[in-house]
Amino acid sequence: MRVRALGLCAVGLLLSGCVSSPKETVLNLDTTDRKWTSKQCVAARKAVARYDDKAARRGLVGLIGNFVAPYAGTATSLAMSAAQDDERKRLNGQVRRSCISDPLKGGRAKKRR
Repeated sequence: MRVRALGLCAVGLLLSGCVSSPKETVLNLDTTDRKWTSKQCVAARKAVARYDDKAARRGLVGLIGNFVAPYAGTATSLAMSAAQDDERKRLNGQVRRSCISDPLKGGRAKKRR
């Protein structure tokens, strides 16, 4: 029973990390891109700066929840993280559209020739 619960928690942890943090997306941008200084990119970066990932809150809920019932805190923390995936996807898309001149550079755009 315990091995099964650990396995489920491991799978949950792997699946919860599917959407990258918008702050990581901004840090990975090319600052020499011509769109970096555009009004849209600046607005998108400001939106990311205001974004609260609630990581400390999720960690606290996970820790306290695990004291109450084994693995309950981990499951709750994963659920809280998954609930924010849509907001992360929206912000990541906004940053990519606003700050990257050629989002398919090196990808499918070259294969279409």
